[in-house]
Amino acid sequence: MRIGITSVSNVLEEWNAKDVEDLRRAIVSSGNVPEMIYADSMDISLSDGEIGATQSSERASGASSGRIKIRSDAILLRHLGTIRDYEQFTFRLFGMKSFEEKGIYVMNPVMNWLVATDKFGALVKLSARGLPVPETVVSEHMFVAYSAVKRFKEVVVKPLRSAMGFGVFRVSDPDVAMHSFSTLTNMNKPIYVQKYMEKKGGGDYRVVVVGGEIVGAEFRKGKTWKSNVAQGAVPKGVKADKELSELAIRSCEVLGLDYAGIDIADTDEGYRILETNPTLSWQGFKKATGINPAKCIVAQIIRKAKE
Repeated sequence: MRIGITSVSNVLEEWNAKDVEDLRRAIVSSGNVPEMIYADSMDISLSDGEIGATQSSERASGASSGRIKIRSDAILLRHLGTIRDYEQFTFRLFGMKSFEEKGIYVMNPVMNWLVATDKFGALVKLSARGLPVPETVVSEHMFVAYSAVKRFKEVVVKPLRSAMGFGVFRVSDPDVAMHSFSTLTNMNKPIYVQKYMEKKGGGDYRVVVVGGEIVGAEFRKGKTWKSNVAQGAVPKGVKADKELSELAIRSCEVLGLDYAGIDIADTDEGYRILETNPTLSWQGFKKATGINPAKCIVAQIIRKAKE
């Protein structure tokens, strides 16, 4: 079996490269063949019911310039590259979706991946199923967001699509927040305002789930209020209790994910699901727990591709 891995060639590569290498090794160890796929280099052709896909040979294999056929039998969807335009995003998204239309298993499934990578989209689904999430207001109207800051007293403001804690900030003064909201409004950006909740122990949990089972968990204690390893948080391997495990597994079920890292905080109001990560980076998790989830992820995609 030939298993594709979508990758990137931008600033994220620094964090993504080690995860990709873990996946490549796991694919080879399983007796299969890895293939790198670059979403920003794909061509999709449609003709008489046939769907074809090629990409730059230089990007994919380092060979001389030209186009080569993408021949994967299953694909691990990791990244779509840097996005600068909505139509660019939809082309790459539906380009990946075209593989599913050909009967190729993509993991995580494209539309499920899309929802889970969107902070608002993921919390809408989780909340609708009764799972505990922080109080959140999302609006394109800065005065609605301003009122939310006044009501919540202290908030976290996040981009809807971001990773590793970049662009996330905390604010308690509504008038200070208003300056940021004005900027976001002028950029035609929706404003995502979430009630700030103190995390017990000064950090939160990331629970890694693959195929509906817990692979492991870590507690990430930040140097500041942020718990992202990319922001300097220190991870420590822990055993997830029953409630934490159930919340993580249930989150993946609701979102239709084969694998993910589910971020959960223990607060005075109980556990709260903060974010879902269908493209998690696991280098901190691997160091803290001694567990490399790549082997489990590859085993899962092989199972799904054979179904």
